[in-house]
Amino acid sequence: MLWGGIPGKILRLARNQQVNIFTSEALFLELETTLRRVKFQSRLQQRGYTVEELMSVAKAFSESCQTEDLDIPELRDPKDIKIIEAALASDVEAIITGDLDLLVLTEFNGIPILTPQEFLNRYFPEIF
Repeated sequence: MLWGGIPGKILRLARNQQVNIFTSEALFLELETTLRRVKFQSRLQQRGYTVEELMSVAKAFSESCQTEDLDIPELRDPKDIKIIEAALASDVEAIITGDLDLLVLTEFNGIPILTPQEFLNRYFPEIF
């Protein structure tokens, strides 16, 4: 897809059913909106993908959950609440993100918040 490097390795793990990725309709909508931004259009065209194709792939190897609206005042960026809501609704083992506003928390409600590298080091050390 569009992501190589460490995030790409995690996506390959999901495609190979070695990890489960949980998301929500709100997060799918945010992904689609992001992929439609001008800065991603040339990257999509270079690789011969459309937004619709990438969304279809993302939905194929992730599980969507029903979330409840929460109020989490300690979030630096209120838009990140969608990620926390999906994590809590899915009872995940970890939140994987590059978002500094979430990473500063280090954990939420007992769920570690990890960079992609930290996730692989903790759960898949044999990859490195």
